Amino acid sequence: MGDSMDVHDAVPPDPTGSSSPIELELEVSVSRARAWDAYVHGLGEWWLPGSTASGSGLDRIAVDPHAGGRIVEHGRDGREVDWGEVTDAVPGERFSHTLRLSDEGDASVVDVTFVDLPQGGTRVRLTHSGWSDSNRGGRAKRLDWPVLLERYRAFAQHV
Repeated sequence: MGDSMDVHDAVPPDPTGSSSPIELELEVSVSRARAWDAYVHGLGEWWLPGSTASGSGLDRIAVDPHAGGRIVEHGRDGREVDWGEVTDAVPGERFSHTLRLSDEGDASVVDVTFVDLPQGGTRVRLTHSGWSDSNRGGRAKRLDWPVLLERYRAFAQHV
């Protein structure tokens, strides 16, 4: 298993204002525990600053990784932006949270699962759902998931 594997679109991102879930999966050549830690605790390292409210002024993204915990973006100017709430967190297995980054309508939902691969490594599957009439405009902004997940893979495998 090498770094050349593409992020697979189980359901390709659809820029037409659809409300269908965005489903992606990728393989990382690290353990489930490492893959989970890199996703959750490394979120501020691999997430694109351009895909945050702070942009180039991003300081960090804090994740309180338990049900009811918050995900908060911190700008260097002291501003805090609430991304959402952790709804499920089982280290090495799954991580789910609401996401309000589109700044409009209802929060969407991101579910990530981590499964052992037979040849070693981990399959990471991401489903971004919860799209409705109120937040559908924010869905087009999340078509950057394949880029984000490639950054995540590089971070997970090289730390």
